[in-house]
Amino acid sequence: MIRRKSILAALLVLAAASPAAAETLAIVNARVVSLGAAGDLPRGAVLVRDGKIVDVGASVRIPSDARVIDAAGQTLTPGLVATISPLGLNDTIGSGWPGRGSTDPRLSAGFDVAYDVDPNSPQIPEARVEGVTAAVLAPTPASAAAGAPRKVFGGQLGVIQLSDSGDYLVAPHVAVLTALGEGSTSTAGGGRGAWRGLIKQSLALARDYRAGRVDEGKLEALSLSRADMEALAPIVDRRQPLVVEANRASDIRLALATAREENIRIVISGGAEAWLLAKEIAAAKVPVILDAEDNQAFTFDSLNATYRNAAILNQAGVLVAFKPGIARIVFLIRTPRYLAGRTVPYGLPWEAALAAITVNPARIFGFDGAKGSIAPGKDADLVLWSGDPLETTTVARRVLIGGVEQPMTSRSRQLRDRYIDAVRPAKAAPES
Repeated sequence: MIRRKSILAALLVLAAASPAAAETLAIVNARVVSLGAAGDLPRGAVLVRDGKIVDVGASVRIPSDARVIDAAGQTLTPGLVATISPLGLNDTIGSGWPGRGSTDPRLSAGFDVAYDVDPNSPQIPEARVEGVTAAVLAPTPASAAAGAPRKVFGGQLGVIQLSDSGDYLVAPHVAVLTALGEGSTSTAGGGRGAWRGLIKQSLALARDYRAGRVDEGKLEALSLSRADMEALAPIVDRRQPLVVEANRASDIRLALATAREENIRIVISGGAEAWLLAKEIAAAKVPVILDAEDNQAFTFDSLNATYRNAAILNQAGVLVAFKPGIARIVFLIRTPRYLAGRTVPYGLPWEAALAAITVNPARIFGFDGAKGSIAPGKDADLVLWSGDPLETTTVARRVLIGGVEQPMTSRSRQLRDRYIDAVRPAKAAPES
């Protein structure tokens, strides 16, 4: 926690030192969807100073030295958060899930994917122009990493911001990833019983390590490392969650039972059949990060997948967020608003869908004190949209991260501008 706070403090110092961040900015006449105490304002204003939001409301006093953006007819929302994402972890913009994972048998929970980010990856500006200002990065599950040995943890998740300044790291370790399911449990040793046994053994070992009852030699014999034990310490202390990739209802029930036995916090990721256990999940206060596109039985783990999943969970009181599926095209990795928009026609309230890609991920991973909603004291991560951000025809007009306007350029847009004249129909010659 101390390390995380020091990273945040360092980022704030850098932002304050930037001339662009030092300005006073007012966005006026916008529909402001704050997802905070200010609510949804049909015509509101937001005042930003030194990269922070200082006021939001229907009536805001605008200082004489403020730069004013008249946003009449536009919608202002918090910046979007891409969750369980591989953004910036590879150099291509292809399809699939080209993330990162550890193949070293001595490193599982201790693998920290945030340090694999390439700030110059073309994926980052592609996501930024779509209104994404932050991302929760996840390693590939242990079973999906090429050549991976048997292990139960995939590594740690981290939070980045998509600022053009290069200051991307917000928190390098906010959770640890494990996986259940037909494909994943083979990596844990052959089945769900093996997964449960290894989880319980690893957590017990982490508690003993913290108490000084484990030496380095024993760790090596168990194919664990000091880094693994340090990564699991916040899990056993309940300061951070264990993210469990699970889709089948029976696997989710096993994860809930294991969390209860071990007194740890968990987050379900995937959750194709989570709606079948909505009341149990809500009672356990476990968030679920869904693939909102999952509505078919692609595997035996998702026989009961449905587009109504998010609506049923939300109605039961479950905190819901969205992620792209492993097999989905990269377009959905950089456009979480399309995932959220998919759920609204199937019963999820519009504001709940927007919350699932903004404030909910921030709450789940503990950075909602700085990001996720429009409220005084928070980072000015803001997006001005041409209309409803969950509609496919809407575009982001302006994106601000820490109060600094970001360039609305990307590789695909540069290619569009370069070649568009070559594909436009030739103008008809005027008749003589």
